[in-house]
Amino acid sequence: MDFLFEGRFTIYGGLILTWVGLFIIWTFSKFNHFSKTTMTIAFLIIGYGVLDKTIVTDKENAEIVLKSISKEIKQGSINFALKHLDERFITAKGTDLKSFETWLTRNQADKLVKDIIFWDIENISSGNEKKTCKISCMVKIKGDWGGFQEAIYRVEFLFQTRKDRIPTILSFQVFDPVNQNNRLEIGI
Repeated sequence: MDFLFEGRFTIYGGLILTWVGLFIIWTFSKFNHFSKTTMTIAFLIIGYGVLDKTIVTDKENAEIVLKSISKEIKQGSINFALKHLDERFITAKGTDLKSFETWLTRNQADKLVKDIIFWDIENISSGNEKKTCKISCMVKIKGDWGGFQEAIYRVEFLFQTRKDRIPTILSFQVFDPVNQNNRLEIGI
């Protein structure tokens, strides 16, 4: 179902191209139902627009959470960024939420992580029975750690939508941005 609301250009473009095609046919044949057809296509465009605004997909939920995390880290509000992690959060190396929070707080206090930018966000799988989804994105981390000013990775996040419909991060894995299949071992 997500494909309907993540491929907006295709849906709107298809409806508009249909109308243009019918307009061209109408200019040559002057069939009587052009106004009804125009109203039907306008109704479909408006209806789709309303549905698009009211239905939030897994990808859109992830984008909201990741934008919020980016904004909060840039402002130095590490505790507010941590509210997006589930209480059952665990990293690929087995680090739980409490240990991860300690690690992040230490690195933020040393100003090792100054900014995190997420882009190229895509939904790569959904698990509807557990209300989970796996989101892949590119991540740029800016800071001053190990002589590097910034690093770029591909990260896969496992999101879960809680009963109160708020998405949280259950886990993540970091991959090499060049060879996308190589999982990187990070210190946590």
